[in-house]
Amino acid sequence: MARRRYRSRYRTKVRRRPFRLLIRVVDTSTNTSQQTILTPRPGRRIRLIRTKVLQETAENRHLWELYFGDAPNMITGVHKGIDILAVPDSGAGATRVFQRTQGPRGQRNEVLSGRWRGFAPSNPHKIIIEYSEES
Repeated sequence: MARRRYRSRYRTKVRRRPFRLLIRVVDTSTNTSQQTILTPRPGRRIRLIRTKVLQETAENRHLWELYFGDAPNMITGVHKGIDILAVPDSGAGATRVFQRTQGPRGQRNEVLSGRWRGFAPSNPHKIIIEYSEES
């Protein structure tokens, strides 16, 4: 069989969106109330790439809820929940990674929030968020 040749004018040119990886480091609160971690620029959406929770001193095991919106907890907005990160007791951290175009994406102007589930630690932890903003 002979291969067909297509003219270049019939081929569609795919133009990828520009990709800029943004990083934000936030100190967590030491209570169980909702904390706004990240606010997108006006008219933009947040696409989450990676989240890492670090504890500097060894403490008990804690659970960190991560979700979109400004609800008081993840149970209130179930369809907006991203993950519950289990921070171990070894002074280490917990990480959640998504592929570049497949991570959870919030709606326009929707904030990224988090809170401690159960009981909060006595020392603040660091949260490192890698994300991109989409139109």
